[in-house]
Amino acid sequence: MASQERIHNERVRTLLKRPFQMSETPLYKMTLSLNVLRHLGIGLYSNIPAVLSELVANSWDADASSVKISVNTDEGMIEVIDTGCGMMLDEFNERFLKVGYERRKEGEITQGGRPVMGRKGIGKLSAFSIAQMIEVHTVKDGQVNAFLMDRNAIESSIRGEENDVYHPEPIQPDITSLEQGTRLVLRNLKRDLSRTVPFLRRRLARRFSIIGSDHGFDVSINGEPITPADRGFHDKLEFLWYFGEHGEAMATTAGALKHKQFINGEIQLSADEAPQQTHQVSGWIGTVEKPETIDEVNNAIVLMARGKLVHEDLLPEFKDAGVYADYVLGEINADFLDTEDEDIITSGRQSVKEDAPRYTAVLGFVSEALKTVRSEWTGLRKERSKTRALVYPTIKEWYDGLGHDQKKTAERLFSKIESLHLRDRNTLKELYKSSILAFGKLALKDMLSTLDTLKTKENFDTLVRLITGIDEIEAAHYYEVVTGRLAVISEFAEIRKTALEKVLQRHIFDHLWLLHPSWERATSNARIEETVRKEFADIDANLSEEEARGRIDIRYQTAAGKHIIIELKKYDRRVPVLTLVGQLEKYRDALQKCLEEQYPEEPSHIEIIIILGSPPTPIHKPQRNEGYLKQIGARYVTYDQLVLEAERSYKDYLERQARLSKLADLIDRLDHDFA
Repeated sequence: MASQERIHNERVRTLLKRPFQMSETPLYKMTLSLNVLRHLGIGLYSNIPAVLSELVANSWDADASSVKISVNTDEGMIEVIDTGCGMMLDEFNERFLKVGYERRKEGEITQGGRPVMGRKGIGKLSAFSIAQMIEVHTVKDGQVNAFLMDRNAIESSIRGEENDVYHPEPIQPDITSLEQGTRLVLRNLKRDLSRTVPFLRRRLARRFSIIGSDHGFDVSINGEPITPADRGFHDKLEFLWYFGEHGEAMATTAGALKHKQFINGEIQLSADEAPQQTHQVSGWIGTVEKPETIDEVNNAIVLMARGKLVHEDLLPEFKDAGVYADYVLGEINADFLDTEDEDIITSGRQSVKEDAPRYTAVLGFVSEALKTVRSEWTGLRKERSKTRALVYPTIKEWYDGLGHDQKKTAERLFSKIESLHLRDRNTLKELYKSSILAFGKLALKDMLSTLDTLKTKENFDTLVRLITGIDEIEAAHYYEVVTGRLAVISEFAEIRKTALEKVLQRHIFDHLWLLHPSWERATSNARIEETVRKEFADIDANLSEEEARGRIDIRYQTAAGKHIIIELKKYDRRVPVLTLVGQLEKYRDALQKCLEEQYPEEPSHIEIIIILGSPPTPIHKPQRNEGYLKQIGARYVTYDQLVLEAERSYKDYLERQARLSKLADLIDRLDHDFA
């Protein structure tokens, strides 16, 4: 192998020693086919905004003060008229029609003092990406010229013998409205123009930082000037970090910013064999309140040079940007990327060579700026969390109804929800629902401090499920009690007094909570009940006729460790207290006897309750009457008092249910707020 390489090298050295002989006929020939234009010009652009950006850039370089773009959707035509310097015939051929004409050989600055945007001389061909035919009309110093370029004719020339020459067709000039400038007409468009105008306005506004009267360069579409507002985010920016002239302009003109902060825009660029250079970038990085307020086009950090976009989006370069990247947009102006040095802007003028040191330096600057944004954004969002939450009317209604201390806890809750950075509105809505429900139930249990331990959406969901599970268990046990109480109380409402005693007779012995809140259930012992019933029957047999008529019923019950005698008197009967004491004492003694026989070793706690239509007589001595009854372990209650006490004992439950029902209704109304 080494021997073959040595022989090859000797042959090369021998050939190099031969004397060079000039030939009258060139030995070698390089030809440039118009087919190259398909790849270097026509094929580089894929959409209308990119194409018109090149035409607007040409108008800038021509020192135009005005560019009027007209889009005719009916005829499928776009017209671009500028007030630039126009072209003479020789300028047409030597500059406009010369593909690859190096614009900057004439200088980096136009005669009007503008930094030149054009460079490679192929942007003019971009129009063929969207149009079949292009008319060019121009006037300069009174000289008028016009011609038509047809893509079919160009393609024919490519396939023909003279594949390096194309002669546009002269046409009658039509620029009556111009004293100086150029008019381009793009016909037979290949794109649907029905949605072009609003889309085009936004894209052009984003592709240039020099449009507007401040720069002496007005651009309009169908008679309406393009303004910064057309970018679609000026009034949506919430926080802003800015640097340089363009950044200061944004900080001044953007909508109601909640925070803005200056960042040093200097970039230090080191070269291998040159001293370190300092460059200044200008622009801003901002965040919006809600990701859905910006579209995918605006959710980007664009890179500009000389006032024109050179890179669509820098954000994909930073894969560690995190959740906050969904809220970010920005504009970086770095003119030093497009200088007379090595050209690092790609042929399509929409991206930059990734390995270029100048581009790497810009990426380094943006990376550091994004670190600042990331470190401050979460804290700023938390500070604004209350304002953002109270934008929703239902949440504000709920918050306004809280007490002072609970409001503080609610604000911490808003902050926690904010820290989750939820982009999806439906997910955010469901989390607010869960959080408010958890808040309400924890407040009832005096456990609001639990909310401070929550860190993720899953924590909130787990807490709500846990609370709901506990409530369901409690509700299962309490349901029977509640159902019974509702049934009893519903029968008390608006009932005739004479019928009340019958209603109570049906319920009182199975619902002792009517007599005492702790007496949820009555229990019984069949053997002792049978014994007591016989004893009571013997006493009843000796009642007088008057006493028997005044009686409804008498029962023995046990509840909460007590032995209870309950006697119901008729509603319309008035009974002397001493008569009551005499009768009830007999029943008490009978019960005491039975208990001593059945349970001689156990203490017996007997309570006697008598239910009357009105207090015992004499009614003007209630305390004395109560004292007589107390001596035998008895008390009385009127029918009206019993109904009132039942309603009171149930009041707390009703209030709790009302609060939870109101909360449930409020949570349901959140759907409307997020619609």
